[in-house]
This record gives sequence, C-alpha cells and structure tokens, in this order.
Amino acid sequence: MYPILNLTAPIGSLNHCGHIGHIVNDFQKLCHLANKYQFEGINIDLTVLNPLNIAESKQLLSHLNLKPVSFGISVDLFGSQKEFEQNLPEFELQAKQAKEIGCNLTLCYLPPFADDLNFNELFIQTSNRLRELKPILEKNNIKIGFEFIGPTETRRSTKYDFIHTIDGTRALIASAGLYGYGGFKLDVHHWQNSGAGVLDIHHLDLEYILYVELNDGLPGYDIFTIPEFERELPFTTGVTKVEDFLKALHQKGYQGPVAVEPWNQGIQNMPLEDAIKTVKESLDKSLSFINK
Repeated sequence: MYPILNLTAPIGSLNHCGHIGHIVNDFQKLCHLANKYQFEGINIDLTVLNPLNIAESKQLLSHLNLKPVSFGISVDLFGSQKEFEQNLPEFELQAKQAKEIGCNLTLCYLPPFADDLNFNELFIQTSNRLRELKPILEKNNIKIGFEFIGPTETRRSTKYDFIHTIDGTRALIASAGLYGYGGFKLDVHHWQNSGAGVLDIHHLDLEYILYVELNDGLPGYDIFTIPEFERELPFTTGVTKVEDFLKALHQKGYQGPVAVEPWNQGIQNMPLEDAIKTVKESLDKSLSFINK
C-alpha cells in the first residue's frame, strides 16, 4: 500500500474524489507539494492541468516520481437522461487523457438514497448507464471505483434508499457487466458503519479493491447514529477498527493507493502545508500497522 495526496475538486462537484478540506487548482503546485511531503501518488483533476498539456504533465509526474492515481468521474450517472448524455463526450475525452497520462482509475460515489426513483428503478437506470460507459472504459483501460455510503444518517428521512453496502455494489457491477472494470473506493468509515466486517473483505476478490480511504469515527455514537460528515484522522479515537481493516486488506494482498479523508474542521482550518504534513504523518502511522 502506498500513500496518496488528494487536493482536487470540492465536495458537491461532479468530479469530486474526496479530500482533506483543502483544494489546489494548480497542477504543478500539487505535484511539488506531494513530492515535498513524500507522497507516492496524487489524484488529478483533468480540468485544471493548464498551463501544462498532457505530455508536460506526464513528464512532471515522472520527474517527481509520482503516480497519477485517479480522477473524478465527469459523467452524471444520477441526473436526468439529458444531463447524462451531455456529459458523455467530456467523460470520453477525460478517459483518453487519463490513459495518456498513465491514470487508469476514475472514482464515483453511489448516493445511498433517492427521492424520485425507487430502488428497482434507480438500480436499472444506473446499470444501463454504466453499460453505456463500458466501451469507453475498455478502450482506455479505465476502471471505476465506487464508494458506497454506509451510515444511516443520510437516508433516514429520504423517500427511498439505494445501494449502501458491499453486496449492493457488487450486484451493480455484475448487473452492468463491469466485472474487471468496476470495484471499490473502500472507505473504512463506510465499511464499518454499513455493518460489514473483516470477513467481508476476506470474501472480496482482490480485483475489486481499487482505492482505500482512512479516518476515525466520533465517540458517543453507535452504528445507527454516527454522523457521516464528521470524522477524525485514523487512530485518533479508536471508534473505527482501522487496524483490523488495514490488516485484512494486507492479508488479502492489496498493494494499492491509500488516502486520508477526515472530514475534520480542525484540519480544514490549518494552513495548507500544515494540513498536508499532518495528513502524511497520519498515513505513515496507519501504514506502519500492516507490518506489525
């Protein structure tokens, strides 16, 4: 496993990958910050590579020995059909650019609820749209890492629920014919608070595990009340079983990217480089547990 830095698009944007509360829209600055604090990879926002072109961006990554890990999906899987179709050309272009730069992963969260379509309707619609993306993924050797949202908070007052578990995500991948091109952006917070455990990781095909996120939960809650959008750095509170999670992934043979996504106001309030340094120290501490 190796540490990556994510300073991409803000929460709520279509191509959001998850972040630490800070955004850097200068690709050169992002790469130099990652190199300075000894990250091995970065997430990239393909809309803000300027003033560098693809060849120059690839050269910079190579010079700094950085892996371009993932980019946020630019097609709206859950909007109207018109919005989905309008975004397809942009996704096809970004998939081509990602291939050229050496990045083979796009990230997509799965909304755990809906207010207009029931589970069956939304599942079929999402599966059909993913089937339309499959030729683009195959052509450019791009995989999609899906993030399911485990805690009940986000769907407690909604009309319908949607996929919020490992099994639900696997079913969607199978339905869309995406085995080998679809997998998990596996967040320890969502893993634990969906009711999953180490056995669920043991039963996952290694090919499913594409990207990992770490954090820790707030004390004083149970699995049904823990908030979704407030967390700490991993190994801060001990609420989340981060060590069990990492050791299970290690035993499984996972060697891919690991990021921190703390959803923490204190880190967001830090100066940028202090936040990056804090996150890197947390990642180093976390990854040290797989060697115990």
